[in-house]
Amino acid sequence: MRDYVKSRDFHRHMRSLLASRFQELGWKPQTGKCSFARGRRICWLQISQHSNRILGSKFTINMTEGSGRSGDTRILHRLNEADRAIGKALEERIIARLPRPDPDPEVEVVGEDGGTLLVKLGDLVRANPKQWDAPSDVWLPYFSKNDLDDWAAFLLPRLDRLIASSSSEMTDPLLWFQRLRHLTGLFRSK
Repeated sequence: MRDYVKSRDFHRHMRSLLASRFQELGWKPQTGKCSFARGRRICWLQISQHSNRILGSKFTINMTEGSGRSGDTRILHRLNEADRAIGKALEERIIARLPRPDPDPEVEVVGEDGGTLLVKLGDLVRANPKQWDAPSDVWLPYFSKNDLDDWAAFLLPRLDRLIASSSSEMTDPLLWFQRLRHLTGLFRSK
């Protein structure tokens, strides 16, 4: 059976895979979790709170711009159509190789009609093809370090495009408010 990657090991392993590319792009590693900073921007990997040794976990990538958590945005929505096709195929391969529980118990879930039905626990983890339709919130599933290696290989050639600033992200609202307040102060009567 493959070894499930706990969150501490997730961050350590992903940092080892991504750090050199982030540094090439001018980002500095942060202490603790897998995160990197460049000026006031911070890029960090977030693990789903819904994970366990049976079903595995999933992660996404966030970018914090400027001050406070209000500037947090997910950046995997920036994947283009070709990236999404490759990511979807990789997700399907990773899900297919997840270990199945033995014995595989049945659990009650809510069906599409609102009623409950019994489903094998191992069948709950499935590829999510809808997440690969733009512009969706993309979460990348994993169970072992091999899965993380595969996701890193997918992300590395796309990283510069994913973390590039867009014009709206370059505008910190607090900074603009301070500039506007200063400017209006110049025109006030004394």
